[in-house]
Amino acid sequence: MKNIIILILLLSTLFYAQTGGVKGVVSENGTPLPGVNILIKDTNIGTVTNSEGDYSIRNIQPGELTLRFSIVGYKTRFIDLEIQPNRIIEVNVNMEVSLIEVDEVKVVDQSRQQANDTRTSLLDVEPDKARVLPGAVTDVFRTLQAMPGVLAPNDFSSQLIVRGSGPDQNLIIMDDVEIFNPYRLYGVISMFNPEAVTDINLITGGFPSMYGDRLSAVLDVTNKQGSRTETLKGNLNASIVAANLVLEGKNPFNIPGSWLVNSRRTYYDLVVEPFVKNAGLVEENVSFPNFYDIQTKLAFGPFDGHKFLINGIYSRDAVNVVSGENRRTPDSVSVQDLSKNDLASLAWHYAPNERFLNKVVVSWYKNSGDANFDSDFLDPSLNREDFEEVETDTLAPYLLNFKFDTEFSFRKYSFDDKLSWFWGDGNEFNAGIGFDMMQTVFDFDFTFDPALEAFIRSNPNSRSAIDDIRDVRDYKRYRAYLHNNFKISDKFFFQPGLRVDHYDILEKTYVAPRISAAYSFDNITTLRAVWGQYYQSPGYEKLRDAQILFDLQQSVTRNLEAEKATHYVLGIERWVTQEWRAKVEGYYKKFENLIIADVLRGSTYYTEPIPGKDPRFSSGWTRPVVNVGDSTTQIPINGGNGEAYGVEFMLEKKNVAGFDQINGWISYSLAWAERNERGLKIPFRFDQRHTMNLVMNYKFSDSFDMGISFQYGSGFPLTEAVGVRPRILLEDNDGDFIPESPVIATREIPGVAQENQEVIYDVDFGSNANKLNSRRPVYHRLDVRFNYYTKLWGQNWTFYIDVVNVYNRENVINYDYYVTEDLTLGREKTTMFPILPTFGFNVSF
Repeated sequence: MKNIIILILLLSTLFYAQTGGVKGVVSENGTPLPGVNILIKDTNIGTVTNSEGDYSIRNIQPGELTLRFSIVGYKTRFIDLEIQPNRIIEVNVNMEVSLIEVDEVKVVDQSRQQANDTRTSLLDVEPDKARVLPGAVTDVFRTLQAMPGVLAPNDFSSQLIVRGSGPDQNLIIMDDVEIFNPYRLYGVISMFNPEAVTDINLITGGFPSMYGDRLSAVLDVTNKQGSRTETLKGNLNASIVAANLVLEGKNPFNIPGSWLVNSRRTYYDLVVEPFVKNAGLVEENVSFPNFYDIQTKLAFGPFDGHKFLINGIYSRDAVNVVSGENRRTPDSVSVQDLSKNDLASLAWHYAPNERFLNKVVVSWYKNSGDANFDSDFLDPSLNREDFEEVETDTLAPYLLNFKFDTEFSFRKYSFDDKLSWFWGDGNEFNAGIGFDMMQTVFDFDFTFDPALEAFIRSNPNSRSAIDDIRDVRDYKRYRAYLHNNFKISDKFFFQPGLRVDHYDILEKTYVAPRISAAYSFDNITTLRAVWGQYYQSPGYEKLRDAQILFDLQQSVTRNLEAEKATHYVLGIERWVTQEWRAKVEGYYKKFENLIIADVLRGSTYYTEPIPGKDPRFSSGWTRPVVNVGDSTTQIPINGGNGEAYGVEFMLEKKNVAGFDQINGWISYSLAWAERNERGLKIPFRFDQRHTMNLVMNYKFSDSFDMGISFQYGSGFPLTEAVGVRPRILLEDNDGDFIPESPVIATREIPGVAQENQEVIYDVDFGSNANKLNSRRPVYHRLDVRFNYYTKLWGQNWTFYIDVVNVYNRENVINYDYYVTEDLTLGREKTTMFPILPTFGFNVSF
């Protein structure tokens, strides 16, 4: 045995003696550069420089090879060398700054934010994360909802709630063009295809002066350009409910540049629809919700510093639903809806040298749609379970009608000219001008059952009246900005900025100063701070995200001011090791001139029980009397203010070199968000005190990995019902539709005297003082994804299984309140996603 061990050791020594290695220091003019990726070309062998710029690769087989040194913001270096047996070669590399790439500009390193970048609250998401994050259904927005400071309204929505602000206060940009309503399938997923995206940058606060007309955050997405080396390549991703296809290649006829086309389509109408029709759940003329879109990006150049980019989007959402006669629920609905999102843009990039870039972008964008909705649904005061399996022709006395017809169109013609100039030693100047020509058509026509209208108007959760709106507006937005990033020293960078906006809809101009700074204690620790003012104009295009109706006719808006927010952000980031990053950030946002619905003096009605009488009948109550109360309107006023503040912690493990088994992050947010309206202080409707996210991906082998995503959040605010009360309607005595007097509503039973008719009760949510006075239960959900990688027919395939809500947690989205038989308050919870497994595949060719 002893001889065998000696023999093994000897052979091992001889084997390793035949290998060599390379080591050295990577720097910029003598300053060590941490985080530089070093890779042996055409292999998966490599490393990353440490905090001192040192690197070392051992056990390399002898022979000629090429080392690739890369880090964003610097020119990529290739060094050829020959590895000798039993020798460690020393190769020291000096990296040269490359501020602009004419071919495709990248703003932030995927692994590390540069020390001279003064932006706080920057979340730079790799598209690969959006493709494989468990539970994100390969959607960019749902991936962002797992980041610190970002929430989802519920499981069914891909909207972004950022640091105590609503989704209407987020600016969404794709390839330098502002996008409205970037959602598909009524908000379930977003318009961005992660297979066709190259950069996803979300700034959750303190964004620079190049962005404006929003109070909260900026999502800036850049679609990737096609391959410049291959004639045709592609990627197909398909699951049980949707598919997307990306095709790309170099331009024909030796024209410099590339092309890319991507298309997505759901097939609920092809898979789910036949099943439910065969089950008799819907009528034969029903078509299920579906969407399809086509996006394209054409690149031409560079031609002596000139480059031209053309972007286009053609998108359609449609649904046509009619409830079946054999349905098991009392509600019936008829919906016909078509939404459109179309875009065309042309960009000219001019970069005569590495220190100057000018971008001119002209674009046309249209978001439009029309819908017809007609429904009969169970009186909200009744218990739905009592009416299941009931013959539909017996339900008429218990149903209320709600109907609306709507048509909207938002057109935007835009021009922008943006300049970047890198001057001196590390200084950067940016400036730009632009304008938008807006054409909006907004037409809503409502028809209410009087009982339903009375219920809605008495509910303190109603944020505006629901009345007909018909308006056509043409107006313009003008903007100009500048900021300069000054290099005060090698450690300190200071960026003052100024933005000017003129809102034609308000007939007013606003000046917004902003200041940011970054200080590097060393190569791995950076402190950043931001202060800035931000303004947001009203517009029908923003009301869709806010889910509120305001009348924005010119006679109304000329009396309004733009909403205003002031941001204060302070954060520190430290690379604990080459791949572990810790980040802490605190923020405070002050809101002023928030737009809310005006309240006019109106009438409320009050009745009292008569002692000794049965409260189930109208004879048991006094005749309603009129009280003075508030009546909510659709007229907007600057009647609100508020604040949002908190602290966020994040610990992230990055797979910088691409070889580690584990990567992911854990984050925790402690936050407050409050609003003051009409002298009443209430929590913001998406105020969430505690939020935690855990995301981890574990690589078992080159062919198999798994990911988990766990989310926890304390409950959103909720207006709890306080009891029940008789429904009071306005009686129309003379048939001319002039309300005469309030009466207690009863169910009309033939042959029964009026005083013995049963009273209809409503759920009582109390006064405005009761608004958002409670909380929903805590939210938590675990999602898991398994990926298997293989090669079939010469192509790279990925097969995946994604399970949403693994342990089938019943997360509450809301409560349905009803009146029980003994005239007490009942409550049933409405929940979000149950356990939901999906599977699919991805193939690159």
